[in-house]
Amino acid sequence: MLEKVLIATDFSPASDCLLHCAGEFKSLGLKEAVLAHVIYVANTPGLEDRLMDEVRPQIARQQRLLEEQGIKVTPELRYGVPARELDTLAEQHGANWILIGSRGRSLVKTLLGSISFRVLQVSRRPVFLSRIEVLGEGESCSISVCKRSFDNILFATDFSDAAYAAFEHLVKIAEAYRPRITLLHVLDEEFAEIHLSGQGMVQQQAKDEERLGLMKKRLEELGARVSLAWEVGKPDRAIVERTRNEDFTLVVMGNHGRGFLREALLGSVANTVARQAATPVLLVPSAP
Repeated sequence: MLEKVLIATDFSPASDCLLHCAGEFKSLGLKEAVLAHVIYVANTPGLEDRLMDEVRPQIARQQRLLEEQGIKVTPELRYGVPARELDTLAEQHGANWILIGSRGRSLVKTLLGSISFRVLQVSRRPVFLSRIEVLGEGESCSISVCKRSFDNILFATDFSDAAYAAFEHLVKIAEAYRPRITLLHVLDEEFAEIHLSGQGMVQQQAKDEERLGLMKKRLEELGARVSLAWEVGKPDRAIVERTRNEDFTLVVMGNHGRGFLREALLGSVANTVARQAATPVLLVPSAP
């Protein structure tokens, strides 16, 4: 499932910490990582060679961090617009996922902090957004990232094509880790108020729970411990609140694709969850 990932780095202490937990993915089959850094030179013309010379020792150092975990590493240094170059590199190398640091106080002023959500907008590959909080530097860093990310998973579904694509990734995770999983569907309250009568609500809930039940059966056959949750509300708010109030270690959900998550993505459920969830988030795009 996950033989190769692309890991985005800006060589900050935060990205060092991100690399330290890459070994967690080995149970999913990880053997190789593309370690990628993109130099954005639009505002510094003429400094390309100097900037490249400065970062070569850095990527070699981080390459060693990954190799010490038994992961084969292909380093990539590129010029360009970071998010798009990272997506292109993931395609060229056949990476299964893109792994990148997402928001956390330590990332506010770093490259990764500024581009992680742009990667989400343009990526044609699943993106694993890791929450990073750095309390130290380098080898001594204390982090909140990949804390046994696959122990207790919240899978949020709207039964779209993107959600079913994300479910297939969840199946592979369940096979490898046999985690606790909560399957959640939040019926949008505005839709329900406009389109459903009282009897219609009962019928809709029964239909949704039947679909959740089929997912549960498949996951339980793989050894996962599965519970179901159905509620009426604001989907993005409901998902985020669950990550803050319960002991989930990861959210898995569909991302409605490149067109859906372009410039006007501020109102999307996936974007809100990616920005505000208290856990790492795996966002899986629908097929192009």
